[in-house]
Amino acid sequence: MADRFCKVLVLLFLFSIRGLAQRPLTDTLTPVMNRPPQWVIKFAPLSLLDIDNTIQFGAERLLGRKHALQAEFGYGWQALNLYPYRREDYDDFEVWRGRLEWRRYSGRYRSNRRPHYATSPIGRYIAVETFFKQLSVLETTAVGRECVDGTCAYFEQGAFPMSRMVWGAHFKLGRQFVLSIPGENRLLLDFYMGLGFRTVTPFRFQNLANGNDSIIRTSGSLFGWDVSRAGSRVSGTLGIKLGYVL
Repeated sequence: MADRFCKVLVLLFLFSIRGLAQRPLTDTLTPVMNRPPQWVIKFAPLSLLDIDNTIQFGAERLLGRKHALQAEFGYGWQALNLYPYRREDYDDFEVWRGRLEWRRYSGRYRSNRRPHYATSPIGRYIAVETFFKQLSVLETTAVGRECVDGTCAYFEQGAFPMSRMVWGAHFKLGRQFVLSIPGENRLLLDFYMGLGFRTVTPFRFQNLANGNDSIIRTSGSLFGWDVSRAGSRVSGTLGIKLGYVL
């Protein structure tokens, strides 16, 4: 009788241990802060490697336990660009870039082979973002003057200020990790990928003397697309950001 009772106790103990092993653990920033986290300040290091590169910072505002809004802004200039041919092709090269994102955290992720519950801004998330990019340059090209139905009276060669606009949207999947040591979980790594579309407006002369002027310029291509033509295209995004929780 005693042996049977001991066996039952051992089985109950083993089942309890197994249940604890599978139970999600709490893993949150709250215990190491005076109040729940509200902001995450971010830096996008990969934006420095883009063809139209920028220095880009952002801020994530947490809204409750699972939702957040994130905004980013970046600026780049000619001397910052890492690619010599981009610096040689244009003068007064400037880039403005912005993103606005809504995200929802799942509240669950795995770490060290065990499931955890996490409060935002830690864990997996889905997001929808909109973005824009404007490139302004001073380019030497030919401008058609007094043009009617595509026929111009004459062409003027010179350096003209022009701009190119890109805007679009992505659906994203991502995950935000804790990078700092236990007890001071404020430094984060945000990894994401997504798919969507972008609409491109080609270079346009900014200071038209009249509505009939047009730009004549050499067409370029990027991955088989003619960058001088307007239109919508499939767009992908992949990146990382470094964040600090406030």
